[in-house]
Order: sequence, then structure tokens, then C-alpha cells
Amino acid sequence: MSTTLNQYREAKQNWLKLRSQAKKELVARFHEVAAELLQIQKELLEDFGEKVSMPLKPKKPIAKKAAPLPVVPPVAAPVAVRPAPAAIKAPPSQPKLPIAPVARKLVPASSELRKKLEAQNKKLAAAKAAGKPTKAIEDRIYEIEDDIRVAQSA
Repeated sequence: MSTTLNQYREAKQNWLKLRSQAKKELVARFHEVAAELLQIQKELLEDFGEKVSMPLKPKKPIAKKAAPLPVVPPVAAPVAVRPAPAAIKAPPSQPKLPIAPVARKLVPASSELRKKLEAQNKKLAAAKAAGKPTKAIEDRIYEIEDDIRVAQSA
């Protein structure tokens, strides 16, 4: 047989032996740590009355904030000024007539919508202060504002 094949088989046997040995050591270490955890849990309960359970998921480490980048003023690029062509003339503008403001009366549904809008704005402020997600509330505010615009245009 080839020596390469023999070397491969020996290496594979060594790897399997190391793998099973590492597995045994890891299991033993796990049981040591588990026993220590149970002892600490028991002391917390007896000494401080604090019942602590094993978390299902590990806590995520708090990410450090990166230092802000220094603000560098942008370098102004030279602006090329093109001369206005003399051959092109602007069309004569028509005199603008004053537009009378349209008197919009508030529709009863509009006042109800404004109350809903105020309530949602308060919810949005509370959610932002609490650090909760605000997308759903912002979407509702947009829909209410859209309903108000539709009601006023009708």
C-alpha cells in the first residue's frame, strides 16, 4: 500500500481520538460550571431571597458608540458662469390675477379626524420618549392626515 494512504489513516485515527478527548473535556467543564451555577443560585436564594433562573438566550453585549467623525468643511469648487444667450427671449408673462382664498368649512368628520390625529401624536411622543418602535404610529398619523385632506377637498 501507499505510504500516503497509511499517513492519512493514521491522521484520521489521531483526529478521532483528539475529537473524542476534547468532547469529554468539554462535557466535564460544562458540568463543573453548571455545579458552580447551582451553588451561586442557591446562595442568592438563601442569603438575599433573590430567585434567579438560567437565561434561555445570552444577553447581548452593549455596543460601544463610535467617536463622532470630525467635521471638515467642503472645499468649494470653482463655478463656471455661462453667459446667457441673447437670442433667446423669455415669453411675455401674463399678468397674474389675484386668487381669492377658498373658504373651507370644517366637515364634522374632519373634527373627529383631528381628535384622532391629536391622540396619535400624543402616542407617538410617548413611544419616542420610551424608545419604542414608532413606525406603526407614524403610518396611522399619515393615514389620518390623508383622510383629513380628502375630507377638506370634498
